[in-house]
Amino acid sequence: MMKISTEVLISASLSKVWGALVDFPRYRSWHPLVEIEGPAKEGAEVDYFYRSSVEAPRGMSMKAKITTLQPTHKMSMEFGVKGVAMITERYDLVREGTQVRVIHSADIAGLLPFFAGYLFRRRLTEKFQLPLDWLARHLTPKQTPKLGQGR
Repeated sequence: MMKISTEVLISASLSKVWGALVDFPRYRSWHPLVEIEGPAKEGAEVDYFYRSSVEAPRGMSMKAKITTLQPTHKMSMEFGVKGVAMITERYDLVREGTQVRVIHSADIAGLLPFFAGYLFRRRLTEKFQLPLDWLARHLTPKQTPKLGQGR
């Protein structure tokens, strides 16, 4: 089994970060590679669309099951092709003062991670970090210069 984990620290409230994670109709406003259609509720089966790059069309479609939904703390879902690559993807939120640490991780089982090894892990880790960086930019308030500062 292959394990992937990336994280980011976001200057936003826990409820604002959680709200973005479970607002599936607006997922693309911060997640450049994934679209999700269906209800954000534990046990729900949703349509999960994955694109390999930001510019790619909608891309690969599969069913995913939301296995855990603990508001403001944790969301996980399972999807994939049995034997080839089964993925359990997780988002964990941890409040740290006025910020939220978002940990995006996955356990990947099957032949693909076994045979693809290091290169697969490296590319997937990059693809996990990308949406976290976009989420941080999406949720962090824009800083406006104070009067008398800069031009």
